[in-house]
Amino acid sequence: MKSLTTLLASTVLLSSSFAFTANAYNADNFSLLLQTVDRSSKDKARDAGRKPAQVMDFFNIKPGMTVLEVLSSGGYYTEILSHRVGDTGKVYAQNNKFILEVLDGRFAKEFAQRTKDNRLANVNHYKKELVDIDLSNQVDAVTIVLNYHDMYSAMPKDERMTLLAKLKAALKPGGVLGIIDMEAGSSEHNPKLHRIHHQHVRNELADAGFILKAEADFLKNPKDDYSKMVFAPEVRGKTDRFVFKFIKPTA
Repeated sequence: MKSLTTLLASTVLLSSSFAFTANAYNADNFSLLLQTVDRSSKDKARDAGRKPAQVMDFFNIKPGMTVLEVLSSGGYYTEILSHRVGDTGKVYAQNNKFILEVLDGRFAKEFAQRTKDNRLANVNHYKKELVDIDLSNQVDAVTIVLNYHDMYSAMPKDERMTLLAKLKAALKPGGVLGIIDMEAGSSEHNPKLHRIHHQHVRNELADAGFILKAEADFLKNPKDDYSKMVFAPEVRGKTDRFVFKFIKPTA
């Protein structure tokens, strides 16, 4: 009987990720789902360092939600979000021209392969420049994962403020803006390191009218060498990362 129960449970998990997602509100259940559903072995291996189930819990992403993912690149987190919001939810996976063309179209090809044959049916590849995002009061959550530092380096502040205003407009009142990025050891910004000091993010989001609701430490690594570029072999995948949950005011 015990073996039969185990077999049936495994069958349910394998047969429909979205059906299971409807009840997957905690990190333990969702971690199991992510290791069970049809995802690449490469993505599953990356989960250990990225802790996507804890991220989903912390950002309060639930089934049925509509989420805007800013700069989705190849879609690792797009697929996480797709499973999390389920077949009654929707993911706007935003990519701009630069992301789609850089490195001989590497990210565009990866995203296309990931969503081939309508594999992630609730995902809309939202091909827009950052300042052209045009959703209005439509999304429950916005995520920016490991990309704010590039915006800070490459975009003038007035453009970043325009972007943040557009993200705020896209969110429903009380909606979440979740940001993860790699910590810098100094407030003096060095674009070559692909890091950003957490206070820069706090300051800009406050200027844009967002409220810092909570921060998490499950991606912290005090042993990180902040002098190293994040792609250096000795720190890649092991950087100290901050996790912020901002909200759009309800009034």
